[in-house]
Amino acid sequence: MKKYKEKLNQKEEVLFVKLLARTRISELCPVAYRLIKVTDSQGLESTRVLVPSAALVSVLELKKNLLKFGHNPDVSKEYWVRAHQEIVKETDKIITLCYKPGFYGDAYLRANDKIIGNVKGDKPILHPNARNHLPAEEKLGTLKLWKMNVAPYALYSSRIMLAVCCGFSGFLLKLSGMEGGGFHLWGMSSIGKTSSAYMLASLAGSPKDVVVLWNNTDKGLEEIAVAHNDSYLVLDESKLLDKDVLAAAKIMQNRVYTLSGGKGKTRSAMYENKVAEWQVSIFSTGECSLQQLAASGNVERLEGENVRVIDVNADAGAEMGIFESLPDDVNSSNELVHAIKDATHRYYGSAKPAFLKRLVADIRDDRENVKRKLEKGIEFFLDKHKVDRNSGIQVRIAKRFAIAYVAGSIAVKYGVLPFTKQEIMKGISTCYQDSLKVVLSEPEITKPLMGNSLNAIIDFCKKGDLLNLIGNDRVTQTAIKKSPVIIHKVKGRAVYAVDKDLLHNCLPKSQRKGILMLLTKQGVLLSDANKDYSTIQIVYKRKQVGRRYCFICKKLDKLIEE
Repeated sequence: MKKYKEKLNQKEEVLFVKLLARTRISELCPVAYRLIKVTDSQGLESTRVLVPSAALVSVLELKKNLLKFGHNPDVSKEYWVRAHQEIVKETDKIITLCYKPGFYGDAYLRANDKIIGNVKGDKPILHPNARNHLPAEEKLGTLKLWKMNVAPYALYSSRIMLAVCCGFSGFLLKLSGMEGGGFHLWGMSSIGKTSSAYMLASLAGSPKDVVVLWNNTDKGLEEIAVAHNDSYLVLDESKLLDKDVLAAAKIMQNRVYTLSGGKGKTRSAMYENKVAEWQVSIFSTGECSLQQLAASGNVERLEGENVRVIDVNADAGAEMGIFESLPDDVNSSNELVHAIKDATHRYYGSAKPAFLKRLVADIRDDRENVKRKLEKGIEFFLDKHKVDRNSGIQVRIAKRFAIAYVAGSIAVKYGVLPFTKQEIMKGISTCYQDSLKVVLSEPEITKPLMGNSLNAIIDFCKKGDLLNLIGNDRVTQTAIKKSPVIIHKVKGRAVYAVDKDLLHNCLPKSQRKGILMLLTKQGVLLSDANKDYSTIQIVYKRKQVGRRYCFICKKLDKLIEE
């Protein structure tokens, strides 16, 4: 019995908590914290938690906090006293609380609090208030398995190659001195856009945890951007922004400018009453290009907006969506989309730390040499594509693609991507040349941009028994007024003249103004002088027979064909 009690006492002496470090009080961090390691009763798993020193003023307060963090409740009163003594003791191990992950000196603080590289001075750790929107950077499978089962899909799609390299470029922005920004992959649904987002997300973690939807609040997106500082941000489904085309255009414009600019609009208590700041590479997807979205809402694009986040058509032109070719064992682009989804959810989270480990080591050895090589690679891309150095817009567009190329080439050098630099160049160059054709041009009016809103009107116009007034002088005014759509000549042009009540019933009120303004701007819909859009008075046999919306036949027929 005596030996049993001695063993029990020895067991009770084992503490499942340990003080790791304390914070240094400063103007930026006026609240003191203690970093504590809490281990389970079997000693197999442990977690690190930050507890405000004010919450440790008594044994009872400590007990409440530790139980909240999952500490075993089945211990004696004496145990809690010893635990309190352990946590409040003096220590010379100091940590610095930070409000965002990213580079700190020559080291990189990840979203999971792991540090890549050696830290000089106090060790950085993320502030408890900064953890709301942090991506869950977890790892499943090895880098070798990711390289075998996921990365090779980029060889079949220049768009996927661009997405992956855009991700690596986020770690180079600070070194390059470039502002944040990136690419918007746009095209109709089921074309494979989300596959690009999944591939990019798999660099850091599971796609379900890394991909972010556009329809967050402005404040929420700012906090998300901070949580992805010195990295990349994947934004999906821009169509979810707002049902009102005009509102959606303005929201997107403001958010693109804010996210790429790297600075929040309002002060926040979360950042010690300062505005949030960040630097990220952006990869976005949506059904409309940013240029089309702005045009549909009749929103004038701001200077430099089209070079911050650049439109890239998701359709690679090979009638296979985002793909130019297929693997030998895959029969269709749809099958390949499903294969990518499966692979990216099986193997992820190994490429980002592997890339950063090598990059941080190179920066520590010779930061200036890394910067020189980065600048040389960007210049090589610009020279290869004969970019006009006198055109600021063209240079900025080219540099956005160039840093993606350089980042991909560095990933090849580090053994993270199983490609050649030539394969990287081929993919990035294809996207650059495809996007350059349209970035500086006016957006084309397309039926997908209208969604399903015009379908009912188009169905009326496609009917073979429309009342045609051209060359026909035997129609009564009553017959004209009863016809929902007539064909007539207005201002010398053959038009489909649509009853205004019919059109108003077909077009949702929230979208009507934006769509009609866009159709007028593109020359599909006639309007009175100095009007953004309007009905036009129909005159038949020198008599007015009512105002209608007049769609130019040739222009609307072209839209119907699309």
